[in-house]
Amino acid sequence: MSQNSWILRFGELGLKSKSVRGSFQRLLRKNMFELAKNNGITLFHEVIRNQDHVSSPNSVEDVERILSSILGVVAIDRVEKLDCGLLPEEVANAVLVNSPNFGKKRTFGVRVKRIAKTGNITSKQYEIGIGSEMIRLDSSLSVNLSNPDEWIKLVVEQNHILQIKNRIETCSGLPPGAQGDVLIQINSERKMLEGFLIMRRGVRLIPVLDSKKEFIDLLSNFDPFIGTRTPEHEMQGHAHDRPAWGLIGLSIEEAEPFIGRREEAVKTTPISTLEPLVGWSDKEIDCLMQHFLYPSKNRIHPIISEWIT
Repeated sequence: MSQNSWILRFGELGLKSKSVRGSFQRLLRKNMFELAKNNGITLFHEVIRNQDHVSSPNSVEDVERILSSILGVVAIDRVEKLDCGLLPEEVANAVLVNSPNFGKKRTFGVRVKRIAKTGNITSKQYEIGIGSEMIRLDSSLSVNLSNPDEWIKLVVEQNHILQIKNRIETCSGLPPGAQGDVLIQINSERKMLEGFLIMRRGVRLIPVLDSKKEFIDLLSNFDPFIGTRTPEHEMQGHAHDRPAWGLIGLSIEEAEPFIGRREEAVKTTPISTLEPLVGWSDKEIDCLMQHFLYPSKNRIHPIISEWIT
């Protein structure tokens, strides 16, 4: 078995046009590598059929802690390359050899996604072939395709097979720097969480005035470039610092010296005061804090049905 690697799953990014999606993905990768560098993590990255794959020699726990903080990624799948050929009996044997549950009574199901064609059979037939062989090799197994004890999820590449070992839901949103800059005075946990919600929409936060370093440091776990103005490119190719379009935790008068609006600018946007936690209950804010501190272990809305009335 080779070292662990991960597939990054994008959500909202996939809805963008090709050019916008490419721009956002470049920002996401830049943020990812900077976060890894700041935490002493080595990442190797490659794009395989429009999917972002990363691998690392560092511990699984350390890498997943970093990957779960990347805004713009909705989930990460930890995958392992199986040391086998593509025949169903070879795949079944490799799966069971690496299973900690071999010999234990349990139900299972097989799901296969074929990136490459494997013989003149359908994916369903391939799943049945692998499942049948697994039952022959381990008689304690039984099939349950509705709610099995374990799903065997496989990705068939051109010359090898990946097994998805674990999926972690992450922060989702958009990569910071994609949607402009917002000025923020971070002087409380509430303002920090408000900044996090706005950051998830692709915004680069610019802390000003009496912002506390402890809160900035926590937010930098999601945006390593927090406080760095994003560039605005003109048609002539010139780049300028983008003026801020929103405020959190300060008045328009207090923000005026930091907005950065150029006098010669043709297109200007009225400044907006943002209060994204208005309407949130104390319970919802507590859940948000747990997600902020431990995004791989806590969902931002654990009971989503409460938001539906």
